[in-house]
Amino acid sequence: MRGGFGALLLLLLLSVCCRVADAAPPQLQDTKFALTFHVQKDQFDQALAETTALVEHAEANAMSKNTIMLLRAARDKVAAALDDLQKRIKEEERMEALKKTQAPAPASFTDALIGVKALKSDGAKKCNIKKYPSTEIGALLEAGKVDLKKPFIVTGGVPGLESQKALFTADILMKNTVSQLRYLSPVKAKERRTFDQQQQQVPDDEQLEYSMVSVEKYFVNCFNHKAKPDFRKSGGADTEHCEQQVPAAYLSNSSEGFRFTTTAGTLGWLQKLDQGRSEFLSRVQDLQPLVNPKVELTGTLARGASRYIVFGPAGSGEQLRQEGVPFIDGLVHGKRRWFLMSPKDFVNLRDKAADVLEPASAFMFFEQQLEELVEDHGLGGKKMKFWECNQNAGEMIYIPGDTIMTSLSLVDSFSHKHHVATTMSGVLAKVNSAIWAPETGQIPYAFQYASCFDGVDLIRAGETLGSSINPMQSQIIGQIMNQYYGSPESRNMLIINVLSECTAVFRADGLDAAKSFCPRVWGQCVGQLEANAKKIGKSVPGWVTKDPPKSGKQEL
Repeated sequence: MRGGFGALLLLLLLSVCCRVADAAPPQLQDTKFALTFHVQKDQFDQALAETTALVEHAEANAMSKNTIMLLRAARDKVAAALDDLQKRIKEEERMEALKKTQAPAPASFTDALIGVKALKSDGAKKCNIKKYPSTEIGALLEAGKVDLKKPFIVTGGVPGLESQKALFTADILMKNTVSQLRYLSPVKAKERRTFDQQQQQVPDDEQLEYSMVSVEKYFVNCFNHKAKPDFRKSGGADTEHCEQQVPAAYLSNSSEGFRFTTTAGTLGWLQKLDQGRSEFLSRVQDLQPLVNPKVELTGTLARGASRYIVFGPAGSGEQLRQEGVPFIDGLVHGKRRWFLMSPKDFVNLRDKAADVLEPASAFMFFEQQLEELVEDHGLGGKKMKFWECNQNAGEMIYIPGDTIMTSLSLVDSFSHKHHVATTMSGVLAKVNSAIWAPETGQIPYAFQYASCFDGVDLIRAGETLGSSINPMQSQIIGQIMNQYYGSPESRNMLIINVLSECTAVFRADGLDAAKSFCPRVWGQCVGQLEANAKKIGKSVPGWVTKDPPKSGKQEL
């Protein structure tokens, strides 16, 4: 057994040795190499020149096909990268040139982070307000073919709309860190709403409990600026109190320079007062020590200007009311729903539907009152007609001063609003109404001249201007005026209002100041301002004298 096993083992060893001896020697196999060719971004031109030279050298020396292909591939990749760069440069140049020939994409007033979601309502179901194209309205106004006792809309009435959209956005307004806005809480705003005109006029800002807030704080209060996801506002109950009407010069220099060019020739008379107003405002800080420290004189007087900007979130808009002065409103951003009535028809509506028609925000009026008034109380019938329409961006609406109106922002909105007058006499009537207009009953503005006498002397004021006041009215108005304007400082505010209005008249080109109250009230008002200043240990600045300002662009 042992001998047999040993022989078998020997045979196996010999077999292995023979196979090793017969094996082929090691050889290289066909192989594809993935070589890395790195080119730095500032060396592509050099790399192209070098790889091109290598290809030419390889071809000239009849190098192998694969070597030549390798060098060609490197050269072609570098060349392709350079060609692609040139194509991208040309495409960018083409797109830039195209942008210059196309209108820019319109900006919106707010972005998704700041904005309030649009209301679900599409607004007015019909539009029964007459519309005119902007290309025709100027000639029609000049020819007297437009009824200025009724509202109308001008399509394309906002000149330079796209540039206006870019100029006025929430982000741009919030860059103003100096100006402050008057803000009423929802509760205070609701308390203020009334159909009683005298009640609307009596309280001053302190009585109404306005808060003065920065522009950014306003967007926090009324929009969704810095709002957390669970606390974002919805249009309506959250925003109904938020509409702002701000003097253009107070908040934005860009808005102060805006003009409605299509209607300026016929409706732009009030803008003639701008020169004098600007001059008076430029020096009004000299008068600040004469009024209550809580009164910011520049902002208060600016509210007497003729040009404003109006903005607010979706769902904002105030109650039914009269402006008292005709105005035009050009919408730059957003969409608004308007409701308008004549004073006579509104009185009929109040008599017939007193249980339904209550002073309410525009949102509440459209949501809760309008439908019932139409269906159950005859609104829209022959004796109670009304106008309604949606105003879109780029459209300008004209509204007569005595029209009862309200508007609701269906989306976040911004507009330019200008008070207008169709004649010189209309301008002077507006100025006079801010000095002495007892027939309107608006307190204090219709009785401001009474503050130009020792105390508040309504009788002497009326006698001086040939417009006497009823003794019973005098007693009632006198009590109210003394309650709210009993101190020299508060009366000084009213006197300064008169001087500001009259400075605007005296400075205006083309206006006959002699046809206004101003020549008769100026000296008396300055004299009383001096007397009041002495009572509180102050003095009137030297540029305010009993001689009224002269017309033209002269220093006060």
